[in-house]
Amino acid sequence: MQEIVSKRLDDNFKYMNEKFSDSPDVKRQKLILKDGTPVLLVYVEGLVDVSLLQRDVIPNLMQLDSSNVFDESMQYANLPSANTTLTDRLEVLMTYVLIGWPILFINGFDRAIAVNLIKFEKRSISEAKNEKNVKGSDEAFIESISVNIATLRRTVKTNRLKIKMITTGDITNQTVALIYIEDLANPQNIEALYRKIDEISYDGLFDVSYIEQLIADNQITPFPHYMTTERPDRTLSCLLEGMVAIMVDGSSNALMAPVTFFSFFQAPDDYNGNWLVGSLIRLLRMFGLVIALFLPALYIAIVSYHYYMIPLNLLIPLAESRAKVPFPPIIEVLILETTLEMLREATIRLPTYIAMSLGVVGGLIIGQAAVDAGIVSNIIIIVVSITAIASFIIPNYDMALTVRYIRFIVMFFASIFGIIGVVICAVFIIAHLVVLESLGEPYFKPLFPFRLNDFKDTYLRPSLKALRKRSSIANPIDKSRGKK
Repeated sequence: MQEIVSKRLDDNFKYMNEKFSDSPDVKRQKLILKDGTPVLLVYVEGLVDVSLLQRDVIPNLMQLDSSNVFDESMQYANLPSANTTLTDRLEVLMTYVLIGWPILFINGFDRAIAVNLIKFEKRSISEAKNEKNVKGSDEAFIESISVNIATLRRTVKTNRLKIKMITTGDITNQTVALIYIEDLANPQNIEALYRKIDEISYDGLFDVSYIEQLIADNQITPFPHYMTTERPDRTLSCLLEGMVAIMVDGSSNALMAPVTFFSFFQAPDDYNGNWLVGSLIRLLRMFGLVIALFLPALYIAIVSYHYYMIPLNLLIPLAESRAKVPFPPIIEVLILETTLEMLREATIRLPTYIAMSLGVVGGLIIGQAAVDAGIVSNIIIIVVSITAIASFIIPNYDMALTVRYIRFIVMFFASIFGIIGVVICAVFIIAHLVVLESLGEPYFKPLFPFRLNDFKDTYLRPSLKALRKRSSIANPIDKSRGKK
């Protein structure tokens, strides 16, 4: 099989026809230079700026003799383009074609010219959909990795922002970028991530979440090892903590590593306002986590086994409400929780204007109808509603999904063992978090192992003047923020 560019144009034309058979979008066009030398032009329709190709490259090329196309050293092409590459490797040229570079084969020369004229349809930068904030930037990443990197470059105006490119995906050949700040990110973390991603053998990676799953150290855990974000400002703040960002061409999210369990309960708005208010909101999120995990399970345990813990004034109306329900508490909770989960999924898949109506009308009508029919009690409507609200205040979608999943496990244990089952689940969850790692760093830091200095930016949000030292989460090289 031919591996290098042939001086005979017909051989190159035959090779391209074989490689791109049944590919009508790959255009192969013959041109003639001024002295009559034939040229083969190969490009992918839809990935190339055809107007620039026809206006600048082709007319100027056709005005040249074959002796004037290359310089004397055969290192450069005399074409009006800021970015051209010469190579004799056909596999490399095929890669250029598939990413949107037109290729020019010239009869009599054993090198081809690749011209950077990439242009394809992409959506404009829009507002973040899943990570809302009140203050600060509203920009979100898009599916073009070059645009996403440029968005970061626009803010970080320093040559210390470094990018390592990796090609992965056995079939898709996608570009993965490792982004970090030099002399701040730990070189061991960079090397470990580069090695893990370079060793991935998979057909295609359609989102950074594929990478997270493939490089995770512990595959049997519902907790996310790394943090996904669609916000450039969130990504930059993590880079300034010494973390490493991972981007995939075609994905509108970035993956941050390493992180801790408490990183998923922090939001950009925490730092955009008063530190006292930000601390209160963080504590509220942690309280919401406890409610989202254990409130339905506590209801099941208390009503099933420990009803004597309920005050008499509340026990009587609760008993009257439960008297009409023919199901045990676990079935009662499962009916409503399952219905709520189906409503959540339905509102995600449906158009926005229909989803809003479904969420409000479905919740009210189904809940009220279930109470009137005697399927569930009044109190369980309140319990499930409070649980749903508490789960909504978790700012990270992946962690919110994990909490929803674990809640069902805790409910089943509570239905069998009562309060003891809830305690057992809580102990197992904490023990599991203690042994987890994110890129070799303890997942439950700064609680286990205990780091007193990192506590000031975990449960509470101190003032910016008090945050003179970076967190030890990512083991940054430079520990201090600022020069003073």
